[in-house]
Amino acid sequence: MASSMKMHILKYGLSVIFIGMFSSYSSAQIVRPMAAAEVILQRILDHKSLSFDPLRLIPVIRYSSETSLSEFQKDIEPQWGFKPNVITNAFIWKLNRIYLLDDAKYYTSTGRCIDDSLAHELTHFIQYAYRGWDLNDESLEWDAIDTQTWYRETYCK
Repeated sequence: MASSMKMHILKYGLSVIFIGMFSSYSSAQIVRPMAAAEVILQRILDHKSLSFDPLRLIPVIRYSSETSLSEFQKDIEPQWGFKPNVITNAFIWKLNRIYLLDDAKYYTSTGRCIDDSLAHELTHFIQYAYRGWDLNDESLEWDAIDTQTWYRETYCK
């Protein structure tokens, strides 16, 4: 199995565990980012010493509470090579779309905020759209995790 596929499966598996432990979608309280996606993107670009490019369209954000599992599966299967059985945070580069979990309990229980999840996915957008990197390179996940951690520690209070 290709290493990039292993990384997607690992990321998916961890998401399933956290969702299963902390999430109840039938009675979920919905959360939205405190900062606009454009603000989060600019913060990351500044952090990485990159300039904003207005010609690069910011990804469309789809929230888990407003998305059917079948729609998520249809969008993610070509990229991951399988259909996950839950919606997870993901950047789908061919569609320029980000999926985000928006269950407040998930974020409060894990000590995270939805903004840092968006920062993680926007980092993948930057890797792809600004730097032209191949997102099948599993090492790029560590860059996104590092950026997410920086963002959480700096902006998620």
